[in-house]
Amino acid sequence: MKFLGGEYLLMLVPHNDKIESQKQQVLAAIMQAKQDGLSNEEIMENVREALPSSMVSYTETVLQQIDFRAKLSRPLREFNLEFLFQVIYESVIAGTNDEEILSICAEHCTLNQYEFARYALEYIHLNRMPSQWEQNNVYHQIIEIVNISPIESLFEYIESIKNIYLKQIGYEVVQENLYNLFLSNKQTSYFTDLANKSRDKFIKNYCCRTAVLVARATGKPLDLKLTEDGSVILKEPKSLDRNTGANEIVASQILTMVQAGKLLVDTLEEFSINAKYVDAKTGPTFNRIKVKLGRGVSYKKVEDIGNDLVQQLGEELNLKVAPMVSVVPGGVVFDIPRLDRQFAYFRDYFTFDGEPDIHSVSIPGGVDVDGTYVEIPLYSDNVTHILGGGRTRGGKSQFEKAAILYLVRRYAPSVVRLALSDVKRVTFGKFDGLPHLVAPVARDAESTANLLDYLVEEMELRYQEFECHSSIETITQYNSRFAPDFVMPRVICLIDECFDLLSDDNYCDRIETALMKLLAKAGGAGIHVLLYTQRPDKNVIDPLIRSNFPAKTAFVTTRPEDSCIILGDDKDKRAVYLLGYGDFLYKTTEVVRLQAFYVADDEDPEYFQQLLLEAKNQNDPYTAWKSGLDFDEFVASLYGESNSKDIGKSKATAVTKTKQSKTDFEGSFNFKVQLDEEARNSILNLHQKGYQLDEIVKAVFNLSRQDGRSYKKFRNVVEDFLNSLKGGEEDDI
Repeated sequence: MKFLGGEYLLMLVPHNDKIESQKQQVLAAIMQAKQDGLSNEEIMENVREALPSSMVSYTETVLQQIDFRAKLSRPLREFNLEFLFQVIYESVIAGTNDEEILSICAEHCTLNQYEFARYALEYIHLNRMPSQWEQNNVYHQIIEIVNISPIESLFEYIESIKNIYLKQIGYEVVQENLYNLFLSNKQTSYFTDLANKSRDKFIKNYCCRTAVLVARATGKPLDLKLTEDGSVILKEPKSLDRNTGANEIVASQILTMVQAGKLLVDTLEEFSINAKYVDAKTGPTFNRIKVKLGRGVSYKKVEDIGNDLVQQLGEELNLKVAPMVSVVPGGVVFDIPRLDRQFAYFRDYFTFDGEPDIHSVSIPGGVDVDGTYVEIPLYSDNVTHILGGGRTRGGKSQFEKAAILYLVRRYAPSVVRLALSDVKRVTFGKFDGLPHLVAPVARDAESTANLLDYLVEEMELRYQEFECHSSIETITQYNSRFAPDFVMPRVICLIDECFDLLSDDNYCDRIETALMKLLAKAGGAGIHVLLYTQRPDKNVIDPLIRSNFPAKTAFVTTRPEDSCIILGDDKDKRAVYLLGYGDFLYKTTEVVRLQAFYVADDEDPEYFQQLLLEAKNQNDPYTAWKSGLDFDEFVASLYGESNSKDIGKSKATAVTKTKQSKTDFEGSFNFKVQLDEEARNSILNLHQKGYQLDEIVKAVFNLSRQDGRSYKKFRNVVEDFLNSLKGGEEDDI
């Protein structure tokens, strides 16, 4: 047999040689051919021409064994599991299918890491918070199925969805359609047949409960065993009102709160935790069960028991995610997420009737577990300034928009002024042009630095005004003496996504300096800073800045350490257990869990625009105190320029002179980073394997975007190195 591309000829005579001898010769020929660079296809082509079928089969087996050994002997990289999880998460978000992700992991990961990747994929699909686009897309598909297909097709589609949040959208549509079928006088057997056709436990139970409602309404007995849990006691709908009937069906899916509380206490006993059921409350987002721990039982024993409860009580309490566990006066509370979660719509809570109290300027907080409205009093010494944060889809932007909309509609410009910074350029742009704004919405680090410097100067002028009047030290005392003849307006400075601002090498020092001055004494002058970010990185937001915020608002976070940073407590990880979409923790002297208001400016733009129009045209009966400081003139004076558009070409104010040498050093730091031979080889190897620039920096230097300026320095060095290999043809990778 002659192998193409080889320089040897192996002749085998099957009729005269023994089988073992033939195999040895074939094996030797295969090994030589592989060394000569022949592919498996070329080897097999020659084998089929020269040897009998038995040797062809043997050759295929040998080649498979060689390939298998090659895979096992390939060099493997031990990835950090946090990094591996993040890469997989980003790939899922980007739309990469599971097979491709697992194939890549099988190629580059150890066996343990590959197993981790499989479980990570399952966890991400099940628990990740989908984007609004995904939710809308799934909803439209569900509605399309409902309109053109029988309800069984809807069941099949919902069963194919993995994500618990997307499934919930389907469950709500199922409940509505079942109620419509209930009203159309369908027979009991119709619903029990539907239950038997579905494999989804929740849908099966919805159908069975509806069948029981039909039986109750028609007076016909029904064997409760058909429902698979005949212990459930149901109530007949009090009327045929659409919402009442639908709520009746939903309410029948869960245990009563007393039953749930006793079940929880019994389960805690199995973990050797003695407790007594106290009471339960139902809020728009979650149900709260309160228990009192036995004497001598430490809270630490139940602090991290959430995942154990999912495992033990997941079916009974419909738990998909770990409940939040908190200490309250007189006990410990377990917050059980509601499947039929409700939104707190802004328009349902505010009518703006009557005159506002100009001495008690507040912003809306949200709705607590009792359904009670909770406001955030900016005038209180326990609030003054607010630090907030949380990941995407946590409800942070809705909270901010609700605060702005409330302020401009409730208070006249003589009472409240606004200073807004929005580097994402999508959140506050709708408020441009309002008479309440001290300046146009800042959309980059430069204009934000100018805005903050302006507020510092405004603060100083206000304190000079206080000095002119004996015994006046704060805005509260000033307005108490001179209002309503003169009112010193409070200024609310709301900054969205401060991470990008404080990571900007050119303006971070100005912004930090101004923030520190404002946080130190601006509250007494009626200037309040509300600082928000998606990434509350401890290396970017100075600890001195964080410590000067009396109030905190923590929306759902991805990492426990983010929760600790926002809440200012290195042990408080509770924000990880929040449910997103406005579910947040409000901390002053105590921590309260609230559901933020949903403005729905995209769903009901007419109402939103109506409030903005009313805010612009509202009657202003007061005369505002004015410092005489004009924003445009102030900005122009900062640079010694008559045209404020030339800002940024040079900056030499007292604010920045003190830190200029530090800025110069840090700005040139990337040129001092030296790549040794090992680092260069690692970077080149990862780049050739298709790794992105961020992934290379993470793998080689263990730095990510959360590391702020340090990350940017190393990223620039890696980028310059790779561009130098390409002749500098690309700006990025």
